[in-house]
Amino acid sequence: MKRTFLFVGAAAVYILTSCVQPGSAEKQTAAAPAESAEAVEFKDFGPEPLVIDMEQYTLQNETFRTSVWTGSLMQMTVMTLQPGEDIGLELHTKTDQFLRVEQGSGIVMMGDAEDNLDFQQRVEDDFAIFIPAGKWHNLLNDSDEALKLYSIYTPVEHPHGTVHETREEGIEHDHDH
Repeated sequence: MKRTFLFVGAAAVYILTSCVQPGSAEKQTAAAPAESAEAVEFKDFGPEPLVIDMEQYTLQNETFRTSVWTGSLMQMTVMTLQPGEDIGLELHTKTDQFLRVEQGSGIVMMGDAEDNLDFQQRVEDDFAIFIPAGKWHNLLNDSDEALKLYSIYTPVEHPHGTVHETREEGIEHDHDH
């Protein structure tokens, strides 16, 4: 069993992953059913220090995009892409972006022009995607299940407390910038 935690404070992010020792996973799985996960509170906790279970936040999120932590130099959001849905073609000229897929699969596309996304790669559970500032990009859920991920922007991309229930709300916001 793997646990991923995100520690956020000031402008630093440390993502730590620890693994259960071989042989102990069977005992823990038998004693802890999957539905025992505690419900999480969805709100923007930034800019105060925060320690959360990223896997639980990501898997329990049902919105297209919700900010969970917004500081002065960095932001973390959780996202859910429904089957057939994509993030929408984007370009962040001054923002690097990190995505991590917790559940589902899809295709990430990047390129130097919106009509030339020459970098394409399949992604699935536990994949990390690094998007440099100035690259056009999109992520498409081409599977039959929800694609659940979290995103870290540096610097901040969305206003504190952002919640986009649907892709349409997210696209509308992105075009306003």
